[in-house]
Amino acid sequence: MSGAAQMTVRLLLPCPPRTAARAWGDWYFGHSLGAALERLGCTVRYSYRRDNVITRLATRLARRLRRNEVELVIRGKRVWRRIPGKPCVAWIISQSDSVTAEELRGYAHVFVASPEFLARIEGQCESASLLYQCTDAARFAPQDGQDTRRRILFVGNRRAYAPRDIVLKAIAAGHDIEVWGRGWDEVLDAGNYAGLHVENAELPAAYGRAKAVLNDHTDEMRRDGFVSNRVYDVLACGTPLVTERMAGLPDGFAEELLLYGDEAEFLARLEELPDRADQMTGRLRAFAAHVRAEHSFDVRARDIFAVIAKLSGQSAPLAPRVAAP
Repeated sequence: MSGAAQMTVRLLLPCPPRTAARAWGDWYFGHSLGAALERLGCTVRYSYRRDNVITRLATRLARRLRRNEVELVIRGKRVWRRIPGKPCVAWIISQSDSVTAEELRGYAHVFVASPEFLARIEGQCESASLLYQCTDAARFAPQDGQDTRRRILFVGNRRAYAPRDIVLKAIAAGHDIEVWGRGWDEVLDAGNYAGLHVENAELPAAYGRAKAVLNDHTDEMRRDGFVSNRVYDVLACGTPLVTERMAGLPDGFAEELLLYGDEAEFLARLEELPDRADQMTGRLRAFAAHVRAEHSFDVRARDIFAVIAKLSGQSAPLAPRVAAP
């Protein structure tokens, strides 16, 4: 039996379990990572944020009884309570405002999806390393029929802390935008509003048929250099992406994105799309292969395993660093 096969990883996710009606983006992120760890031979268990007190207590008891587990926190808005004596590492992919020095000291290792934030916290924790966000290479890839692109696409919920002003500005400027997400039905007319939710399995096709995808980040993510996983997903599909100019982009990404810094530059990028989308198609398809090979959950799982294997005294598996087919 290999070292990986003997290892159990409990993923502590900042979301509720999937239901028939809905699954959070964090659920898909966590389960794509879990599947990649399982491909390395790990046993993966999941814990979720729940409102039910009895279920929460039962989950905590199960965590306490399984002492041989390594816990991996996908950091959300709230801090997971530690189990004394159990190795625990964290992956900070956003919500940097709520991370404290006290919390960081409780982890055996901290993965950080931003080089800027990593530099800020390195002296506050036992050990830390850069681990960018990524894409599910088994799902996100260039699509058939992608040469007949249609509308500009935006997928995302509109909330008080995330009003998504770029969407309204693009529509006001006369651009044809297809919008999916909660909070839009009272703001947009039927010509732009497509619906509440795009199933995760349908996102690659939606990206593939789009002329371009619009993306934005919260002020906190932009300030601290946390690049959203949507950037990786869209690039993995070979589709033009319009997003903010910000710190934290991996090497080579800025050259393949349509970046903006203010409203005037944002609208200028949209005006360029009819020409730029056609010019970028071949280059973006080549870059999609790079993203899928070097920024997949399989690659991130190997990097995570290399750290947690040391914590449990095991050896890393010799799996190739390639994207899933």
